[in-house]
Amino acid sequence: MAPKTSTAETYAAQHRGDADHYATYFAGMDASMQQKVALTTAHFPTRGRVADMGSGSGRGTYDLACLYGGLELVGVDINPVSVDMAAATYQRPNLRFVAGDIADPVFPPESLDGVLDSSVLHHVTSFNGFSLVRLETCLDNQVRALRTGGVIIIRDFLVPDGPAEVWLDLPTTNGAAEGPVQGLSTAALFERFARGFRCSVNQDGPVPHTRLASPHRGHVRYRLTLRAANEFILRKDYRTDWDVELLEEYTYYSQAQFEAAFRRRGLRIVSSMPIRNPWIIANRYEGQFHLSGLDGRPLPYPPTNYLIVGEKVPAGAGVELREEHSEPLATPRFLSLGAWRHEETGRVWELVERPGRTMDVLPWFRQDGQVFVLAKKGFPRPIVNACADHPNLGGAELSGYVTEPLAAITHAGEAPDKAIARILRERAGLAADSIRSLSEPVRYFTSPGGVNERVSAWLVEVAPASGLPVPDYAPFTSSGSVRELDARQVLRACHVGGMVDARLELNIHRLLRHLGTSPGPWIGAPIQLAEQSGGPKWADDALAPAKRAVFSSYEDGTVGYLDLRTGTFSEHDAEGKVMARVPREYLVPREASRNTAVALPVVRTKEGIRVGIEHRELPAVQHFTGSATLAVTPAWRLPRTLGDLSQVPAFIAERLREEFSITVRRTWELGGSYHATPGVTPELVWPFAVEVEADAACDSRLRWLPLDVLVGQLDTVHDAHLLVVAWRLAHALGVLG
Repeated sequence: MAPKTSTAETYAAQHRGDADHYATYFAGMDASMQQKVALTTAHFPTRGRVADMGSGSGRGTYDLACLYGGLELVGVDINPVSVDMAAATYQRPNLRFVAGDIADPVFPPESLDGVLDSSVLHHVTSFNGFSLVRLETCLDNQVRALRTGGVIIIRDFLVPDGPAEVWLDLPTTNGAAEGPVQGLSTAALFERFARGFRCSVNQDGPVPHTRLASPHRGHVRYRLTLRAANEFILRKDYRTDWDVELLEEYTYYSQAQFEAAFRRRGLRIVSSMPIRNPWIIANRYEGQFHLSGLDGRPLPYPPTNYLIVGEKVPAGAGVELREEHSEPLATPRFLSLGAWRHEETGRVWELVERPGRTMDVLPWFRQDGQVFVLAKKGFPRPIVNACADHPNLGGAELSGYVTEPLAAITHAGEAPDKAIARILRERAGLAADSIRSLSEPVRYFTSPGGVNERVSAWLVEVAPASGLPVPDYAPFTSSGSVRELDARQVLRACHVGGMVDARLELNIHRLLRHLGTSPGPWIGAPIQLAEQSGGPKWADDALAPAKRAVFSSYEDGTVGYLDLRTGTFSEHDAEGKVMARVPREYLVPREASRNTAVALPVVRTKEGIRVGIEHRELPAVQHFTGSATLAVTPAWRLPRTLGDLSQVPAFIAERLREEFSITVRRTWELGGSYHATPGVTPELVWPFAVEVEADAACDSRLRWLPLDVLVGQLDTVHDAHLLVVAWRLAHALGVLG
């Protein structure tokens, strides 16, 4: 451990001058605080004590303190100037700031319910001789300070995965070849960077690189490591404090190293996800450099940030669910596969179903002006980790323990109120007298193209509750816990990929509308539609397709599109010991990947915002309603040849052109990916908003209607994917209020 007397000197190089300089620096940082808060708050408890390590300006710590009046926030920073400014600027009864080195044991053991390290741990390595030993000590101390059930969240930079060496082409014409840093071209800035940057892999000399002629006009090409290229890309726009930024090595761990460090310390990884900040991509990456492999093929942009969330579990508890092997399911015991034939086209559809009917129950209550929901946290869903050989488009990794509504299978003859009381008792420890009111149910299809399932979702007002005992009803070491979550913070986490369960999100949106409560600001990728002339007409039947029964049972076997498999999933503790092995049956496409793209077409005209709806005939819909027709959003299973999320927009544009004769203008990721029915399939859905040409939209076979009309009638929509993208697009465009 570094001597105490050297701590302040160690980090002194970060000092940026007087209070005015600090204010300028922190003003730039604070623009990202909304995303920081959104990525973290849904995982923190709503009561207890949380430490914000490296709290800097104090703004993010203050935001957390404002969100949860019952949560004590302690901002910790090595720099006394920062601490004094934060304490003077941000004051609340549940907020305080202290000076200290975050790598030292600032807090006693078992005294914290949460630890947040946001863009700070690279300081621990950079200003301690690039020492990973000091970083390991820091993590040990922080995890030791956590209570069991507490969470630690790291948001920082990431050593990118990819080829060891790359071509980096940089412009020479966007600035000077010599002179002050602020006026240099990007290529000249790289030359300055290469001479002065020191890090763990080049401590004693310049960044190794070779300069070459570039095939891109007005550019120069460099051959260097991907890690060094990423270090430059991440900091090329931070010119005001260039000399200070040059002292910091941003990237120190790969994703695999972060995950291993968490598991060694008995942390269950709730989420591990590379982040590509859409604003940074649009304003600092696109059109400003070319990154390619040595084979000349363009590479996806490296992550702009990284988020990992770990929960401290009791000794001996599972920290990871892993599929050991899988094989075709010869004799199903839980799932069944059937086939339906379209009587007019002759096409045969396969459907998988599980016994009984699926019910989602979302208990909720209001307290101190906030809306809270009770959800299952850390529930084992091993199927989300199936099919590791399929493309991992966004790079996220899950431990297999998710947050979801209280879900259960019910059977014919069980009255809904009896089933709800039973589910609350068995899965949340709630007594029947805690129920205050029941909503009317809504019903929707989770994945109607292949799963014969319709969920009945209920909102249940209950007496305020927290820390409920949960009986173990799963075959793994734990069934998780039932925790109170702030409803709006869960939605924000969904916007940026911090939550993966679609049904929890849908139920919360419906709850907030029922209560007349604003969902708060959208903090996903900003969507800016250009106003176009003309445009498609409003189709009165967009949400009310004509009723048709066109499918009949097909008894001559299946067609081989879907594949039923059985996987053996093992649960591991922190030392890697297997705690349990459990078989699970699940569904995947035989040839396509487990990834699905959902794209909601949208246009803005002088008459307002229109969205395009498709009418499809699906046997699952006919099975439950008697009519096969369903209003859906266009969606496609993705081929396994698509290995990166950056390839998906081009795929969507081609599909929309071929199937609907519409031309795409621009595509946005519409929040994070989600699982719609993780008890049946590892299907991972990627939602997009797609701005299309208004003239072409007029001639497409899509049905168009105003977005605000769609939002007003969402209780009549029965496709879960359409529900997710409609809620998100309306939220992003301010239609929800």
